[in-house]
Amino acid sequence: MQKTITFESEVSGMAINGTCHSKVVFEPAKPNTGIVFIRNDLPEKPEIECLPEYSFVNKRWSSLMKDGVYIEHTEHVLAAIAALEISNIRIHLNCPYLPAISDFSSWGFMQSLLKSAPIFQSVPKKYLVVKDPLWVLDNSETKEGNRYDSLLLALPSDYFSITYLLNYPDKEIPTQLAHFSTAKDSQFLSEFAKARSFILDREYDSMKQLFGENIKNCLTIPSDNTKLRWSNEIARHKVLDLVGDLMLLGKPIKGQFIGFRSGHHANVEMVRLLSK
Repeated sequence: MQKTITFESEVSGMAINGTCHSKVVFEPAKPNTGIVFIRNDLPEKPEIECLPEYSFVNKRWSSLMKDGVYIEHTEHVLAAIAALEISNIRIHLNCPYLPAISDFSSWGFMQSLLKSAPIFQSVPKKYLVVKDPLWVLDNSETKEGNRYDSLLLALPSDYFSITYLLNYPDKEIPTQLAHFSTAKDSQFLSEFAKARSFILDREYDSMKQLFGENIKNCLTIPSDNTKLRWSNEIARHKVLDLVGDLMLLGKPIKGQFIGFRSGHHANVEMVRLLSK
């Protein structure tokens, strides 16, 4: 069955780009509403539905854009919504940017949504079912001049699962593997929601221009290797991002996904393939 929340709740923090304070208010929604973002800071309070045709990648995060109105940095909040199986919700914002909270993870969003008491509705849930294999392959050259293939594969399955392999021989990141499956109902909350985003040491100065003061809450690798919550925390965050990006479809999925060095660009391209 579809699900919404019982009460309004809110969460706030510094916007992802570090330029302003961002406040998010979660509001219950009727069946078949889907996920809708509302820009309360604009005169007509335009609404942007969470749909594939509005999705794109901006800088280092995923976003939505409709009629020139933007919602930036959607992956972490959508991962929380997907993990709690919320079908219908209205999300009010006071600026274009969702906040970077809980050290660039989904934990703060999940805590707020749990306080709002998710509740079932009397309408069946609608799934997008992967019927045939789909893939996104990228062999573009990195900034360092290296060329490594990345692959995101979708396969038919009776439930939703992700297996992610992270392997960059030229970077200071150990090979990591992470797996998530909805066959284990509580797995995301306990094993993935707190997985934090990361940057490389050598990226610090350029990323500070992108994230502003938020940079201090982001894992810096290899300097912060000893601070990892799990030995494969970076791969777990990649799973978190993929869960959120796939929710740009606006509905839950039945399918098995295998990611190898893939990121937001491959994720959003996969969303577009699935929408067709």
